[in-house]
Amino acid sequence: MDQEAAQWKQKYLDHLEESERREKQWRQSEELLRKTLSRLALAADGLDETLDQQLRALREAIRDRVDMQQLQMRIDDMSRTLVRIDQQGAEAVAGVEPENERRDAGREKARTGRRGLVGRLFGAKPREDTDPPRDKGGPDSVRDILLDLLERLTLPEAFSGRIEQIRARILNTREDGDWDAVLAAIADLVQAIRSQSQQEKQGIEDFLKQLGERLQEVDRQLVDSKTFYDDTLDAGQQLEGQVRDAISGIGDGVREATELGQLKMLVQDRMNAILDHLKRHREREQDRYDAASARIGDMSERLKSLEAETQQLRARVDEERAQAKTDALTGIPNRLAWEERLEQEVARWRRFGTALVIVVWDIDHFKQINDRFGHKAGDKVLRALARVLEDNIRETDFVARYGGEEFAQLMTGSSLEDSLKVADKLRAAIENTGFHFRDQRVKITASCGLAQFGEQDTPDSCFERADKALYRAKAAGRNRCETG
Repeated sequence: MDQEAAQWKQKYLDHLEESERREKQWRQSEELLRKTLSRLALAADGLDETLDQQLRALREAIRDRVDMQQLQMRIDDMSRTLVRIDQQGAEAVAGVEPENERRDAGREKARTGRRGLVGRLFGAKPREDTDPPRDKGGPDSVRDILLDLLERLTLPEAFSGRIEQIRARILNTREDGDWDAVLAAIADLVQAIRSQSQQEKQGIEDFLKQLGERLQEVDRQLVDSKTFYDDTLDAGQQLEGQVRDAISGIGDGVREATELGQLKMLVQDRMNAILDHLKRHREREQDRYDAASARIGDMSERLKSLEAETQQLRARVDEERAQAKTDALTGIPNRLAWEERLEQEVARWRRFGTALVIVVWDIDHFKQINDRFGHKAGDKVLRALARVLEDNIRETDFVARYGGEEFAQLMTGSSLEDSLKVADKLRAAIENTGFHFRDQRVKITASCGLAQFGEQDTPDSCFERADKALYRAKAAGRNRCETG
């Protein structure tokens, strides 16, 4: 029974740890949203004095970590201010411009007037796509920021349909369109996910509470079992005393009896008394046995039910844990899984000194692919690259989608030179991948940077060296691998 108690205790600790991990994950998601909101607020400074004051209040609220409801109130205030600014601007234009300029302004206002807060922040001037060496240069557009935000959020599989709807909405909204509604949809999504997380946490807490109650019931059953055995022992001792007294009475009667008939009657009475004691003892023992059997049967059924519920909960937790570490688009491990595996491999490297290399991959001209063929083609390219990397890495290696068009890989047990050879074979395999979209061939190439862990390295410093090596590969013409 001590072993069973230890098993239940371990299951309790496992479920508690999983609940805490999920809570930490959603705190990180909320922190990412707060950082994004703060970034947008900084970009809007200078548009209007009242708006500036509201933005400062918003940034202070973010720093003070007020709840989401208060943040929503401040955002609503800013939205009303923007509507007022738009209306004032339209009235001023109508009063001073010639008719043809008013028509032009009307068209411009129709294009920009109701684009909302985010549209105003990023709609100042369209930029040309110069495709800088890293394919990421220049200020990010609102679309890129929000898509990157969705990429970085670790989301349950159950919300994949809703995520795709928001993603499509982002892709179909013009840079000068109404981004307030998109932000609201993202906020609603995060709130829904947090609500689900809270419900699941509450469900686990309820289950653990129920588990505690049932374990208390098991403890009571054990106490009752001990009482049963104590009562049985007492009853046996009582019967033994009664039989001894009866036998002693027979002996006394034999010594005192003067007639045979009197002796026979005395012995008969004593024997009947003994039989009566035995009968009552047997009946009491049968009652105790029946009650104990019923309690044991009930306890067994409770334990079976609890075990089944525990197995279901464990299976659900394992499934959700696997989903939380899987990139929904490509099906390979995501950044969360990467960080967990990286921590494990770094600990192994520090302990055993086995060579460990980080490889950072980036798809060449990915933005041009999106612009030319659309984001659906871009998604297919990401899936194709993920498949090539996963199918061609060694069994001891690990690859994950790090974010956007960037992938990260761990190579264990190989020197930097050997890892470079392996990476170059992967690069060639990517280049030779045949990919067509709507009967058009889409050429895919990728560049990568490699860095080997050294004595003074941390995971961040080694990754940064690999990232810089990737930048050099991009600057040197792309479709190549460089070491750092």
